[in-house]
Amino acid sequence: MFSLSSCHSTKQLIRKNNFKIAVFDKEKLNGTYSNGLKDSLPKNLWTTLKSSYSDIPTTTNKENYNVKLTLLDNENINIKLWNETDEYVIEEFNLKGKIKDNFFSINRKQALYPFFPIFYFNDETKTIIGNDWNGNLILVSGKINEAMILFISGGNRSVNNEQFKRIKN
Repeated sequence: MFSLSSCHSTKQLIRKNNFKIAVFDKEKLNGTYSNGLKDSLPKNLWTTLKSSYSDIPTTTNKENYNVKLTLLDNENINIKLWNETDEYVIEEFNLKGKIKDNFFSINRKQALYPFFPIFYFNDETKTIIGNDWNGNLILVSGKINEAMILFISGGNRSVNNEQFKRIKN
């Protein structure tokens, strides 16, 4: 028994992007962005970026907080969650990746839990970030969740496009 699974690539996520992207500039990417979106399906910048770092889900509603991104070099980005008044940092982490085609492509995070032939679980996240011409953050995230128990299997794949407003540099 074997399993065939394909993952989201950076090029695939770039093709599925729905927004106009500006030429990549480190100084343009660095800045503070709104954490929440006010649409029919509320999205959270912090939660999406955290899913590229950790398997532990973030469930706290931090919609009014701000997220600060700082590109440390061409392979590392620092993410900080600030409180509503930007007085102190609540949490922070670094993500590894690389610059590719006007996006910073965050390295894939994959959790694979095999116990063949009885159990198999694959959870994968791939995220790219860039800026539009107004300086807002464009985030394209692909997720794959697959599971198999005995001979029954299933899963889902999704690609999400979000735009988060720039608060300040």
